[in-house]
Amino acid sequence: MGQTPDKYYQINGIQQIGIGVKDVHKAWSWYRKAFSMDVPVFEDEATANLMTRYTNGIAESRHAVLALNMQGGGGFEIWQFTSRTPNSTDFEILPGDLGIYAVKIRVRDINRAFNHLEKLGAEMLSPISKTPNGVNAFFSQRSF
Repeated sequence: MGQTPDKYYQINGIQQIGIGVKDVHKAWSWYRKAFSMDVPVFEDEATANLMTRYTNGIAESRHAVLALNMQGGGGFEIWQFTSRTPNSTDFEILPGDLGIYAVKIRVRDINRAFNHLEKLGAEMLSPISKTPNGVNAFFSQRSF
C-alpha cells in the first residue's frame, strides 16, 4: 500500500506527561487522590541525561515516579531535582514557550470532577464553560 505522507500523521495519545515538583512524594500523594494515579510503573533516582535540552545543557539528577491509573490514558511522571533546588522562572510562562503549558484530561462527569479538584485544594482558574467545539471544560492548577 505504501507509506502514509507526513501530513496525515496524527497524535492519538500521550505516553506520559512530566510534572516537575519540589516534593515528589507530597505531589504524588495529591495526584493519587485527585486523579487515581496510584499504579507505580517505576520510582527511581537517576541522572536525566536526555533532558539537557531543558536544563541548560546540564545533566541533572532527579527522583521520579511514573504513575498510571487503571482506567487507561497517559501516565504522570512526577519528578524533582535531587542535584539542585528548583527555582521559578524570572519571566511569565506563556503558551508557546518550551514545554507543555496545559494538559487536557477526559472525565465522565465534569461537575463532579470540578467539585472533587476544588475540594482537594486545586486552584480553579475558570468555571465550567463551553469550548469552541461545544465541549464543557475548565482549567485548574495545583503547585507543589
